[in-house]
Amino acid sequence: MRDLLPNPYLLGLGVGLLSYILIWGLKTLLSMRLGKFTGLAKNSWDEVVVFLAEKTTQSFMFLSAVYIGFRFIKHTKIVNLYADRIYFVVFMWQVAIWSYHLLDKWISSQIKRKTLRNPSAASSISLIQLLARFILFSILFLFTLSNLGIQITTIIAGLGVGGIAVALALQKILGDLFASLSIVLDKPFVVGDFIIVDQYLGEVEKIGLKTTRIRSLSGEQIIISNSDLLATRIRNFKRMHERRIPLLLYLPLDLSTDKLRTAVSLITAIIRTKSMVRFERCHFMEISSYTKIETIYWVLSDDYNIYMDIHQDILIDIKEAFEAEKISFAYPTQSIHVAPTEILMTNAFNEGPAGKRSDDVSSIN
Repeated sequence: MRDLLPNPYLLGLGVGLLSYILIWGLKTLLSMRLGKFTGLAKNSWDEVVVFLAEKTTQSFMFLSAVYIGFRFIKHTKIVNLYADRIYFVVFMWQVAIWSYHLLDKWISSQIKRKTLRNPSAASSISLIQLLARFILFSILFLFTLSNLGIQITTIIAGLGVGGIAVALALQKILGDLFASLSIVLDKPFVVGDFIIVDQYLGEVEKIGLKTTRIRSLSGEQIIISNSDLLATRIRNFKRMHERRIPLLLYLPLDLSTDKLRTAVSLITAIIRTKSMVRFERCHFMEISSYTKIETIYWVLSDDYNIYMDIHQDILIDIKEAFEAEKISFAYPTQSIHVAPTEILMTNAFNEGPAGKRSDDVSSIN
């Protein structure tokens, strides 16, 4: 009866070979057959199953078949224990590959969705993608060590102490890294925005892990560290919906009251007739060496070229209207009044060297 039983090693080899054929056939079936219907199916889980089948490695299928065949052979408990641990490591490695590709697939879909809404926001997800990968592999690594019987509490404690030392040594770099994360999450600006930082201004080209690159109006690239960037005041012109324009006009001081009222009325009428403009006020506001008129209006666009076109049209119309009404603009001149020569000589005769009156005529001689 014992002679009829097959050799255990041959049995294990046959089971392992049959397991590999079944696993390979299942992967092929899922990839080819089910993959044809994923585009028609409304259930997203079908796509996940097909995606996982495509990302299953040949080495994992082979080692899984070997492990199944190995279990049909009697071994000692120590050998079985080490075999289980080795296969667990292999299985966790495959889980890491599945998780990595699933995470990348999900982030890619988010980037595509963000690109449709806002093309400049797509690149800001790269930092989150990097951190997500690091957290994923750290969790899988610690879980693997824990299931292998290794005490991970001491490892975590050691990593904590080492992390403090590394954080102190790389304080500036980590500051820029967390500043980059703040920029990505809080979004004070995104790629494509036109910003002004201190005396620098330009369009944001790239938000990196340590620095942000800005292309200035004159063409050169300005590189600023992320921590320094968040420590200063940032003016974001891309998020401007409309522009408030103060217009100051200087008229001669001797301009008549009727002409002054006419000038204010002309300015108001001209601005009110312009499209994409909201008039706010126009006032005669100051008398000094000239007559000052202040006008405030809003351009209902964030485009700088549109603003300049409208502003130019308003100035030309005002100048034409003033010329028709014989209203001139004040010139930036100053008048110096000089006293007559006789008065200057009298003052020099009556005042001494110290600026006091002198009664001694001989001292002058």
